[in-house]
Amino acid sequence: MSNHGPGSDGVSDEAGGPASGPPAGPLDRPGAPLTAAFVSGDPGSASARVRVLDHLPGLAARGITGELLALPRGPLARRRLFAGLSGRDVVVLGRRLLGEGDLVALRRAARALVLDLDDALWARPFRPGGRRGPARLADALRAVDLVVVGSGALRDELRGRHPRVRVLASSTPAPASSTPELEPRPAGPEVRLVWTGSRSTLPYLEGLGPVLRALAREAPVALEVVADAPPDLPGVPVTFTPWSLPAEEAALRRADVGLYPLAGDAWSRGKCAYKLLRYMAFGLPSVASRAGAGLETLDPPEAGLVADDEGEWLRALRTLAGDPALRRRMGVRARGLSLARDGHLDRTRSLERILREAARIGRDRGLHRPATP
Repeated sequence: MSNHGPGSDGVSDEAGGPASGPPAGPLDRPGAPLTAAFVSGDPGSASARVRVLDHLPGLAARGITGELLALPRGPLARRRLFAGLSGRDVVVLGRRLLGEGDLVALRRAARALVLDLDDALWARPFRPGGRRGPARLADALRAVDLVVVGSGALRDELRGRHPRVRVLASSTPAPASSTPELEPRPAGPEVRLVWTGSRSTLPYLEGLGPVLRALAREAPVALEVVADAPPDLPGVPVTFTPWSLPAEEAALRRADVGLYPLAGDAWSRGKCAYKLLRYMAFGLPSVASRAGAGLETLDPPEAGLVADDEGEWLRALRTLAGDPALRRRMGVRARGLSLARDGHLDRTRSLERILREAARIGRDRGLHRPATP
């Protein structure tokens, strides 16, 4: 397996970062034709949507032909897919740590190989077999030419383990309006809390059960959960909505407060706050754990509140539940921050620089590869 490819570009806080090596060739020039394959274990996921699909039209306008491909389940199907990638200039493996055999096959096929991480996959809780994660991460870091991460926390975790770590924050589409003010939320007798996510992170929400039950005894509140599985929250007034993008957007439009609970573990620290960014884009004040980019994203107390233990969570929710004017002010601030930060076009340009940097590394490897006798 390759050991990071030739050369070392150092670590940059910005996508693209400094580059070293030979002068720019055709693949490096903006607008030059380049082909990229993005391989995902779940092409329908939010991660694939915001980190790949939303960027494909912008990349095409810059000369990069990109395609999102599903990683097959069977080993033979995977090997066939990998063999077919040999003609692409860059292959990006998204949110997956492969076993050794698959990783070797992909490394051999790919001219340039990039690992894209928007979660600390090696530290994922609530899943059997998680002990393989650190070993698979180590193998992947030895094999890939460049690592892309979704947050500063992930960069700090990996920057000493790979010479090229680039940050590409996830962006989230906001409702169609160019101003911080959105339409007033429908009035109701209850304060509507919302949580969106998946079954893998439901345990964090369920850990708030005691807080939510205490709050429900004090104030008229209701929780809407938009996910792929219902929560186990006895004693909490919950409405479960199966996840779809339109269902999520409708729930965010009618909610009053967003919830973003996490823990202090490595998995939580590696979170990139995508759900929190979604809440903010829809003008929602939120209560968030400090971990998982919550503190740096939310700018408390301007756009929401942060909490870690049960006491902090209950105080924060009491504050927001009891003050509609404060919720409104925080929601406007959250929306304004989202509009100011989103910069989707800038992120597409950053992704272009990352892909061209990786393509250059692959080109240099080809130039230095010994001829076959």
